[in-house]
Amino acid sequence: MTPFDFRNFLKTPAKRLCDEFLESYSTHINLNPDSVDSYEALYKEIFELFGGEFMQDRMLLSFERLARYQISLETPYVIISNEIATLKSFLISNIDLTNAAKLLAELLELFRAINNKVARVYLDAYIQKLISVNNIRLSSLSDLLEKNVIRYYESHLIWVMALARSVQEAKKDDFPELDPTLCDFGKWLMDDAKRIIQNNSKYKTITILHDNLHLFGKKIEYFLGKEEYHILITYLEKCELISLGIGTELALIDNIITNKRVSKDDLTGALNRNALKEVFANQYELALATNNPYVLAICDLDNFKKINDTYGHIAGDRVLKEFVTVVKRIIRNSDIAVRYGGEEFIIILQAAKKQKGLEVLERIREAFEQSVIEYEGKSVSTTVSIGAIEITPQEGFKAIFLDEYINIADQKLYRAKDSGKNRVEMY
Repeated sequence: MTPFDFRNFLKTPAKRLCDEFLESYSTHINLNPDSVDSYEALYKEIFELFGGEFMQDRMLLSFERLARYQISLETPYVIISNEIATLKSFLISNIDLTNAAKLLAELLELFRAINNKVARVYLDAYIQKLISVNNIRLSSLSDLLEKNVIRYYESHLIWVMALARSVQEAKKDDFPELDPTLCDFGKWLMDDAKRIIQNNSKYKTITILHDNLHLFGKKIEYFLGKEEYHILITYLEKCELISLGIGTELALIDNIITNKRVSKDDLTGALNRNALKEVFANQYELALATNNPYVLAICDLDNFKKINDTYGHIAGDRVLKEFVTVVKRIIRNSDIAVRYGGEEFIIILQAAKKQKGLEVLERIREAFEQSVIEYEGKSVSTTVSIGAIEITPQEGFKAIFLDEYINIADQKLYRAKDSGKNRVEMY
């Protein structure tokens, strides 16, 4: 193997080039201060090689260490891929390429090998993490108190893990089923799912997601063995995201089924408090299985005692019913509204991040503020204060979680009350 030697073509000494690269590039990335020294040391090692004669395997070993270091920081593959592309452009701009076409070709070939090496390291790490995380997701589904259509999501978590193992072992002879109509989920989708998923739009969405999942599976099979690891990692990431998308859609349907089944509060039609523990446990496990955060909010009607004292309990009851009417008009059928007690309600917004949850809760607050009921010739209205928290499950469900999250949301509710009421406070 012929050694690489670029030193005589560098416009600037390698050590100074390293300093310039780190100074110009590190300003565009977020490095933990504790990790800066390690990051710089790896690049100093790489530039030292460029400043002398080296064999390709030595350079690849240095980039392998860089890749493993970035993985330890949970740096996404796309970031280090862009970083290497930036380094390549930086070196090309600092090499005298006059009558050096062969040199440029050698440099480009070297970076092709570097990209492939880094992609392989990331691919192996990603596969190990994917299999581990999917096992946790399967465990979450097995712990669900109630399984409706979400049980069919399990088969594709297993399918994705089988796909990942086939990529890891570079074997096509034990590939998972690639025909979307023949896998376990596909058979259910073509049969019972049509009856269970009564929303045609949602059924079409799930079908498209499922077809795309298998399409990427076919693409992965095609590239397997071609050592195009950057393509494999991209397609495998697509498969995981699509699989989670299917899980999210099925979880939304599960919540709709649950909302129809569990007991209701006789006055307002919201779910009964007795159902909260079961509903919350299910929601937590669904969120963990589908990698989705969700929002829990406690709503307390402002000055409610004054309404009862001024207009009577019948008027107060109508205000409670009006609040639930407003909530149901704004939230999705898959979201959950529970009468927690008296004039307090809990809302669970499934598959919703903090900002989205805040937007929905603000719409509820504004709509209820504008809502007026007529009682015995008088206009009765009030406002609502809301405390909320975004929940991102990281481990299996424990019964104590419900009390812990409600306590945090309650603290935010108190803050909303103390800040003048009629507002939303999010943790």
